[in-house]
Amino acid sequence: MQPSLIRFAWRDLRASGRGLWVFCACLVLGVTLIAASGALFVQVRDSLLADTRALFGGDLEVRAREPLPDEAIDWMRARGEVSLLIELRTMLVTADDDFRLVELQSVDRAYPLYGDVVLDPPQPLERATARRADGHGVVIDPVLATRLGLAPGDRVRLGDLEVVVRARIVRQPDRSLRADWRGTPVLLSDAALEATGLLGPASRAEWHYRVRIDGDPAAWETAFGDAFPDADWEIRSFADRSERIADVLGQVGTGLMLIGFSALFIGGLGVFNSVHAYLQGKLATLATLRSLGLRDRRLAGVYLLQVFWLAAGSSLAGVVLGGGLALVGTGIVAERLPVPPDLAGLAWPLAGTWLFGVLTAVTFALPALGRALSVSPAVLFRGLDGATTRTPAAWWTATAVGTGVVALLLVASVPDPLFGLGFLAVTLVLMTLLEGVVRLLRDGAHRLVEGPQFAGRFTLRLALANLYRPGSSLRPTLLSLGTALTLLVASALVVGTLLRTIDETIPERAPALVFYDIPASDLARFRELLAESPS
Repeated sequence: MQPSLIRFAWRDLRASGRGLWVFCACLVLGVTLIAASGALFVQVRDSLLADTRALFGGDLEVRAREPLPDEAIDWMRARGEVSLLIELRTMLVTADDDFRLVELQSVDRAYPLYGDVVLDPPQPLERATARRADGHGVVIDPVLATRLGLAPGDRVRLGDLEVVVRARIVRQPDRSLRADWRGTPVLLSDAALEATGLLGPASRAEWHYRVRIDGDPAAWETAFGDAFPDADWEIRSFADRSERIADVLGQVGTGLMLIGFSALFIGGLGVFNSVHAYLQGKLATLATLRSLGLRDRRLAGVYLLQVFWLAAGSSLAGVVLGGGLALVGTGIVAERLPVPPDLAGLAWPLAGTWLFGVLTAVTFALPALGRALSVSPAVLFRGLDGATTRTPAAWWTATAVGTGVVALLLVASVPDPLFGLGFLAVTLVLMTLLEGVVRLLRDGAHRLVEGPQFAGRFTLRLALANLYRPGSSLRPTLLSLGTALTLLVASALVVGTLLRTIDETIPERAPALVFYDIPASDLARFRELLAESPS
């Protein structure tokens, strides 16, 4: 494009482009949502998958309901480093007789195989859980410490043993990500767990033998199964956990990103309306430029350049805002999960979001631009009131190509492509239904105006005639309002159904209270207390 046309496009945009603020606002909102959800998903996914071994606790884990035989332990130690973690749910009792459900986790010297346990006040985990003159030590979850008002030096009871709180857990690399999380963790030594008296024949303890190896986990698992074919122990590897984490994160990330895409689609309709109104107000300028000999291709280039400038700037603003929100969200998530902010990892997702925003804006602007450029120079003599404009077939073809490119980018960018295809199918069905509603309203309004029942009612006839007159804003208005309300209603239904399902299923399938480790001698009295309870 010639420099003179570029200068003209810039001056024209500065002089009359203030009415395109709706264009910018719609695009900034949609791009911000996509950038925030997409960047946060990438941060969480990459961090969790990179730390899968630490989250899992090792390369492999052999889980059993009782201690493994010595020959199995010797076999594992000959082929890797082994750490034993015993998990047991029980009640923690404070000096004020406050009971709380906790999950005891006994740790040995090898724990953790990956990562580090960070304590407050800072000290080695082995030293914090060691037995000293004041007794065995434990480290507790900070949430539990806050709820019970516990501080280092306080004493609590676990089973038959009174222990000393030595520190709070700031970070535990293998903190569980399961939905059926069983209680706040309390770490103690294996000797202290033995002294509690909780490891009896009827205890619900689990023995986790975690292994760190240098070779292939799948080959190790196969060799272990061949060495102990009759064992009923559960063997899992970090690769299995990685796949499950990736699947769950992909589903969550897809849902978040599709909400952003829905907002951008609605914003795209706002872009179309804004560009259409802007160009319809410049029909006289377009007709004048065409009468002066400016070719359609160069004229189209001028206004496409304006659309690109606005789209690029608005998308950049949305990317910056979305990236900032993603970093804030990452900081919040990092308080509970090992998800450090990674600015370098956001470069490609944010660049892709910027490109997606620009392509969406240009695609939605093409029909309005093609329609405005079809104005004839003759309107300068006949007047703009009777001017008829129509989008040529070539512009519809370009719009279809742009739509295809945007659809491919959408499917490629979401973690689950099937969800992306479903979103496109639903969007197509929705647009078809709304187009049918537009046609019904137009036909109905035309028949009512022509009917005898509205004879003499000028105001009502004029209002109805505006629904089907050439250039009516019924279609863009109804499409924008219809898609926005559809998204709002769909989101409300999904959230309402989820909450209703939780409210109906959890009370039926989950008890209000769970009591553990009731001695047989106290069972009769315990049942009497329950029977006397007014609840």
